Amino acid sequence: MEWIKSRNPLDYKIALAQMEEIVDKIIIGDAQETIWLLEHNEIYTAGTSTKDIHLKNVKGAPIIKTNRGGQLTFHGPGQRIIYLMVNLERFSYDIRKYVNFLEQLIMDTLYEFNIITHRWDKAIGVWTYKSITSKKIIKKERQKIASIGIRVRKKISFHGISVNIYPNLNFFDKIIPCGLENSKATSAKDLGVKIFYKDFDEALKINFEKLLKNYTKI
Repeated sequence: MEWIKSRNPLDYKIALAQMEEIVDKIIIGDAQETIWLLEHNEIYTAGTSTKDIHLKNVKGAPIIKTNRGGQLTFHGPGQRIIYLMVNLERFSYDIRKYVNFLEQLIMDTLYEFNIITHRWDKAIGVWTYKSITSKKIIKKERQKIASIGIRVRKKISFHGISVNIYPNLNFFDKIIPCGLENSKATSAKDLGVKIFYKDFDEALKINFEKLLKNYTKI
């Protein structure tokens, strides 16, 4: 398994082309399975389940239709993108098992920074509760901190995860994220937790290798 890290935000179309090139090489045996850590410039991406109505009145950043699963979301600086180009043989070709693995990976990693997260049966991804004060009453509101979208080509999964570390959350207010009405996005910074990419990436790799042993057969 090869790990790659890009230091500067990368144009989405350029990253997509590079990722697909790696996938094609993995398929023919010319490259190892690869985990790529990066950021994107500000952009909205519309997955294969996005409805046209979700694209109306979206402003502030370009929109690109992409071949990953899922719906409309935002990418930008301060958001850790994790592209996983992995052979699904590891997961017995079980997509649900693989998505469960990705969710658990982020849940375990954020837990190391004292961020408690959970799954939600209404949508794929990773969620947390944020304390909201309204009319002097404090209540807990479920908000999304990480999104997941994948595509499979000849048994190789690619695309992956976006985790909100410190992005500009105002961009999420202009869309219906993941097609969920009244859904809100949060971030580590929004929750009052300061995380450096270096620390997050190290924790992610450790948890990935630990978790992989429990989920995979090879």
